[in-house]
Amino acid sequence: MTSNYLGGNAPSIVNPLPFGLLPPISSTQASFSLTDIAYDYAVAGIPFLAGESLRGTYFRRMYEREFAPIRKDQFDNQQVPGEQSILGWWERSQSNFSGGAGLQYLDTTTDSTLNSRFAYSEGVDVLGTPGQVTLLPATIATWSGLTGPTQLRGVVKGGTDGFLMLDTGAKTLQFLDIFGASTSYTMPGGLTGIANTFTDDGTNYYFADKTGIYQGAIATPGVAATKLWNVPSTSGNYVIAFIKGRLVGGLDNNFYELVGGAPPTLPTPKFTHQNASYTFTAISEVPAAIVVAGKGGTLSQIHKFTLDTTTGALPVMTSGIVTAQMPIGETIQTMYSYLGSFVGIGTNKGFRLATTDTNANLVYGPLVVQDPTSVGVKAIGGWDRFLFIGNQGNKLIPQQGWTNPTDASNVDMLMRVDLSTVTSSGSQPFANDLMTTGLDGAINSITNFGSSTALSGMLVFATAHKVWVTDTANKQASGFVYTGKVRFNTLEPKHFDFLFIRNQKITDGSMNVSALNSKGVPLTSIVSGVSGFLGDDQVVSFGSLGLQQEWVQLKFGLVRGTLSTNYSPSWNGYQIRALPGVQRQILMTLPLICHDHEKDKFGNVTGYDGFAFSRIQALEAAAATGSIILVQDLNYGTGVQAVIENYRFEQQANEQPKVSSGMALDSNARSGYIIIQARVVQ
Repeated sequence: MTSNYLGGNAPSIVNPLPFGLLPPISSTQASFSLTDIAYDYAVAGIPFLAGESLRGTYFRRMYEREFAPIRKDQFDNQQVPGEQSILGWWERSQSNFSGGAGLQYLDTTTDSTLNSRFAYSEGVDVLGTPGQVTLLPATIATWSGLTGPTQLRGVVKGGTDGFLMLDTGAKTLQFLDIFGASTSYTMPGGLTGIANTFTDDGTNYYFADKTGIYQGAIATPGVAATKLWNVPSTSGNYVIAFIKGRLVGGLDNNFYELVGGAPPTLPTPKFTHQNASYTFTAISEVPAAIVVAGKGGTLSQIHKFTLDTTTGALPVMTSGIVTAQMPIGETIQTMYSYLGSFVGIGTNKGFRLATTDTNANLVYGPLVVQDPTSVGVKAIGGWDRFLFIGNQGNKLIPQQGWTNPTDASNVDMLMRVDLSTVTSSGSQPFANDLMTTGLDGAINSITNFGSSTALSGMLVFATAHKVWVTDTANKQASGFVYTGKVRFNTLEPKHFDFLFIRNQKITDGSMNVSALNSKGVPLTSIVSGVSGFLGDDQVVSFGSLGLQQEWVQLKFGLVRGTLSTNYSPSWNGYQIRALPGVQRQILMTLPLICHDHEKDKFGNVTGYDGFAFSRIQALEAAAATGSIILVQDLNYGTGVQAVIENYRFEQQANEQPKVSSGMALDSNARSGYIIIQARVVQ
């Protein structure tokens, strides 16, 4: 079936197209079929003869095809200069990783902390010195065969730095010094289980069993600890601490200041929780109060006991007031006060950091890391500007749904949290830290190794059956950092071409770099065994791994020295260079004849008075909305879907009245050329 189009040829949407199937045709995607006139083009079903002319002159009209631009200038307001001026290379750089782990995508954003974050690390120190990544110290299993849970206290005995190690399962107490020597302490007979608690005042140590609370002198290991107080029941639900110059204890649902009274009979409780099944689990402090955590059912609270100093006498504790309450189902397992301003809170769900105001009120932040297995954090320690938390089996993750890399270890380790800054999510930077060599159960205690400046930064931590100490003589054998996924804020594919590495000269050991991409290719090495110095002029190629990817993620690995196992390479940063990898779009420039009366290449005449202006109006209506239209090259039987980017009509006839086909004057005649620029969108 055919029908006349403005008195000319017969367009049809019934006859099959010679150029194959296209998506469903809209009103602006009408097609045209040749019949008696050899038109060259059809745009949105409107036929035209080709209007190429005046070649070699300034006024030439030519059929043209070219690639559409795919890059543009953008204003550069980012932390790293040049990252947004992407007329040439698209670049992404990092020279600082102190923002911590947990970053999924390294995209450009107004978040100033994003460019210092990464996805995951293991065995390397990323938080200690901003702008430098080195291997962490190794660890030594200084004691094994423990029954556990084991509690540790860093102390000085006879002028020698070391730590006390209380095995609550075996009911044994040892002192281990910096020289590796150990001293056994005499323990009282008849102990019926030792509560998972241990404290000291620098001179004496204290612990509890199901019958009482005991005190012993650190300096006299041969003298057994003596019972100070009886306990109210045999439940073993006890926690004690020497804090703010006094011994205090949470025994069942009662909280005591363990002074006065008639030992071993307990004094009157300072506070009794209204829930008889409530138990206290952790004791810490803030400048103006002692804070005590506990749990009952799904409820977990922190009570504060402020110190009344109005009389000028020894401060007197006041009754407990709830200063913080955890979300339902999240229970506090440990607390650790640090630097007078922070309280680390370890729960069955993970780790939170709280701050305090002048009224001793605690305000805690979001979960810095969380444990989907609900083992959570049971131990916290501090040094410098960091808190260290137990990460049993490397289960702690930044948020629900996070998946660690496939080559992440599942050993017990510590995690470091930086208190000096806050990320955009309101939590603190974190990264994995000291590692063990296997799975040994929950990390129950963390302490510093003595007080000597020579031991600064040395940590001791206890797993279920072993005690681990920082190895000052050896670095981790290897470690690595996974960057965030680099995708330049767009899901379109890119060609990741080159990688520049910044490092200090490697004189021992080496560096390796591998990459992942969005196409699911396994982790692939792109350079290995790097030593010496990689300067600005030395570049690593991604090869075929980087071609047309949505994103690329890098893994930088460090390997310790072989001449000196205490030597670590030092890595400072990297830069990725990429180009857009999208399918290039074609821009077509079509010159079209648009007269009332036209003659094709075979001499066939078509048209009528007003034919030109009618086609102009129809073309403008089809293109004005920006809809996709069908552009046909009728000489080759092809068609493409396109958007009209630009349109221009040039009237070429003189301005005098024209003679119509009926030999009458027609001053409304329009005649000339149409030039359209169409962007192919297929």
